[in-house]
Amino acid sequence: MHIALWLLAAALLLTGVALWLWQRAQQRTRQDVSAAFVNRQIQGMQQSQAQPQETGEASPQLQPQIEALRQFFLRAGIQQPGGKLYFQLIAPGIALTLLALLLGGWISALGTLVLYTMLVIFYFWLKTSKLQRIMVRQLPGFLDTLVRLVTIGNSIGSAFQTGIVGTEGPLKVVLDRANRQVQAGVDLEHALRQQAAIFRFKELDLVAAVIGVSTRFGGRSDLVLERMAGFMRDLEHAQNEMVALSAEIRLSAWIMGVLPAAIGMFLIIFNNDMFSNMWHDPIGKKMLIGAVMLEILGGYGLYRLAKTV
Repeated sequence: MHIALWLLAAALLLTGVALWLWQRAQQRTRQDVSAAFVNRQIQGMQQSQAQPQETGEASPQLQPQIEALRQFFLRAGIQQPGGKLYFQLIAPGIALTLLALLLGGWISALGTLVLYTMLVIFYFWLKTSKLQRIMVRQLPGFLDTLVRLVTIGNSIGSAFQTGIVGTEGPLKVVLDRANRQVQAGVDLEHALRQQAAIFRFKELDLVAAVIGVSTRFGGRSDLVLERMAGFMRDLEHAQNEMVALSAEIRLSAWIMGVLPAAIGMFLIIFNNDMFSNMWHDPIGKKMLIGAVMLEILGGYGLYRLAKTV
């Protein structure tokens, strides 16, 4: 059993190295594509915009797992995850797992590994949620700038590029990525929709829909964007009030959902003899399986309850 856990630790380390190597290969691919694009622009070729798009679309098809992982880190505010980040995430998990293996046995090591993985995912989830709230708070200000520029006679495209200059924070990262796609030949609507899908930013997708309708059919897009900005501010104000009023309910839901799982993980790590005896006992095994099922159902119910409040 010790040999199996050592092999598991080695496998985790090799996985981190493999992810780092894949990320380096992806970075080199993007650099080659950018260099080829610049060379074509200098030479004045007509196909300077089509080929980088095709190359950029082929990469996620060849490496879907790496692309999904990169987008996961993008939503957490990490634009270029590399080997250093993977090492910082994997090395503490391996160290803690080995320490638990030496002190408490393989059950404690397994519980420590699961707990560490859950904590890492929870940390990135909190960071992603915080950045999304900041982007939603910044978007009405950007729309106001867009409306002012359109009102004085600028087109939507030029107003978008000019408005990015005064934007800061995580929203600027999203808009810069969309602007680079526009400069490469992608329509503004499709660029915004793609970034909204990557960052799971539904408000930006709504803005892209308005811009797309205005581009295809015309109309007073500035009035629509102005009303949209006002609606977003009112919605944010109402959500802040609702969060303040439901803080006690949501805190109770978090405690009731996390506390049983935390106590169970604590017992597995620091008193695995009791867990082993229960697992080998027929009645105890049924009780453990039932407790896990009830915890999953209860956690889901509390989550839905907190979301509806």
